[in-house]
Amino acid sequence: MTERTASTPLLETETEIGFERKMKSPWTRPLIINVLICCLASIQYGFHMSELNAPAKYIRLSLGLSQSQLGLVTSIFSIGGLISSTFASYFSTIYGLRISFIITSIAYIFGSLIESKSKTYTDLLIGRFISGIGGGLAIVYVPIYVNDISPINLRGILGSMTQISVNFGILLAQILAIKWNGLIEWRNIINFGWIIGLINILLVIIFLFESPKWLIIRSKNINEELGFKNLSKLRGLNNLNLLNNEIDIWKIEKQAHSILIESNPHLKNLGFWNYLIDKNYFNSRMISTFMMIGQQFSGINCVIFYGVDILNKVFPHYAVLTNVIISIGNMTITSISSLFLDKLGRRPLLMTSLSLMIISLIFLGIGILNENSIITITSIFTYVGSFAIGCGPIPFLIISEVSQIEIKDIAQSWATDCNWTSVFIIGTMFPIINSLIGGWIYLIFATCTLLFLIFVKIFVPETKGCATYEEVWGGSERVD
Repeated sequence: MTERTASTPLLETETEIGFERKMKSPWTRPLIINVLICCLASIQYGFHMSELNAPAKYIRLSLGLSQSQLGLVTSIFSIGGLISSTFASYFSTIYGLRISFIITSIAYIFGSLIESKSKTYTDLLIGRFISGIGGGLAIVYVPIYVNDISPINLRGILGSMTQISVNFGILLAQILAIKWNGLIEWRNIINFGWIIGLINILLVIIFLFESPKWLIIRSKNINEELGFKNLSKLRGLNNLNLLNNEIDIWKIEKQAHSILIESNPHLKNLGFWNYLIDKNYFNSRMISTFMMIGQQFSGINCVIFYGVDILNKVFPHYAVLTNVIISIGNMTITSISSLFLDKLGRRPLLMTSLSLMIISLIFLGIGILNENSIITITSIFTYVGSFAIGCGPIPFLIISEVSQIEIKDIAQSWATDCNWTSVFIIGTMFPIINSLIGGWIYLIFATCTLLFLIFVKIFVPETKGCATYEEVWGGSERVD
């Protein structure tokens, strides 16, 4: 490998860059393989989110659980995720993302094994909690890793892979439930969790590259040679100038942070507290917080956690199959919409998604209140499909794009904490509120989604094609 030199120009001419890009497709085999491997962690996240949905009544009978106990078993997954996501950034900053993915899969494996062998309510609680630890790590690490290794022009479509893989995990759990939705067979569904985890560990050890961005600018033991080597494989380029340009952009951002530290020594040891109180991080903090709260208070996890129960009331004989069809539609629409993230932009798709969700939620409430099965089924389909267009993938994608390079990990952890807290609130309170007011709860979700839409309209910037924080925010700070 040719050594990088200090005299390497920062930018090539537009003609040279355009020629190189025409000659080389950004879709390299190493890039695709590494994205798919890391997304196995998100698949497991979706799988565990939905694993209790279809067989809920059989789990209750098998272990003698009450409805409230099953509700806590369902929701405690988010408590494990909340705890692990809080500390995820510290671990990945010190040890790198490759080891972080191995730890994530270990948590999934142990959690699934305990769940599948559980004989009591306590056993199932412990297993779900440990699985949640894996979920909390995954939902932080996957978006960061994908953002680190993606070319700018593919960051939208590859960033949406987080949500696509989550949807695939949800779908996998529901497909397995068609065959194994029984008093004894439900344990076979759970067993798939540790099988996927074991496959993931092996693939990470054998094939996954360490993030070149972590190796070059975030690691305490800088390894620029390995970082450059990994980046060149991911990009499939022999043009040193193009590779150097990308690395130089990272270094310029890091240098800007170093200057910030010199004038603000209290930021030297960055942590959650700095992130939450420092005005320099207001932009990132605002978007991270309200994007995740807004996503969850749109009510999507009511369908993921309790979709079969909802459908049983209007479609009792085909609830599980209908739920599978809805999940297939969700994953398909998410995949298709991802193709347009780098063409149409994040804001237009997100605002379209939220607008359609509001309409669907209103009709869903009307359908349930009037016991109209056609309106109810149609509204659930359109609601999930509308979520998949933008509200599903974009919040996770955009956190890294609106945050300074030095706090991307912390921002992702904070956003995930907000997400997990919201998931726990929705997952725990939905059965209680639903039993009290029935279909009116969907009108509450519609109101929350409307408030989210207004927030996006006023505060969320377009990040399409932006390489740096300064480009996203137009070179100016929006601070309180």
